[in-house]
Amino acid sequence: DCGISPDDRVGVLTKPSLEMSAAVLGVLKAGAAFVPIDPDYPDQRIEYILQDSGAKLLLKQEGISVPDSFTGDVILLDGSRTILSLPLDENDEGNPETAVTAENLAYMIYTSGTTGQPKGVMVEHHALVNLCFW
Repeated sequence: DCGISPDDRVGVLTKPSLEMSAAVLGVLKAGAAFVPIDPDYPDQRIEYILQDSGAKLLLKQEGISVPDSFTGDVILLDGSRTILSLPLDENDEGNPETAVTAENLAYMIYTSGTTGQPKGVMVEHHALVNLCFW
């Protein structure tokens, strides 16, 4: 419903939790790639990751601030008003189909980078499957 498609990146700005697991699975099921972001990172690093990754959507927990420069949509995963508090639509599917292939992105993770600037590493589904089988 948020217009996310294969290879779109979705930021997941959460502490390790059940909400984080649900967010990652939801992003993958929607066919997009997740970008995990630790809320303990400095604000400048969070802002850089959101901008560099091109995230169109951000999933976050209550009490975690979002950089003012982020222009995408934000969905709250917990608290009193979340996506789970919205009514179900007759078009909602329990198991939606996506057009994802093995070559589409599964996730994008940022390393510390040798230059001091974080570098995004893009991991496709086939590489993730190989890692799981290994």
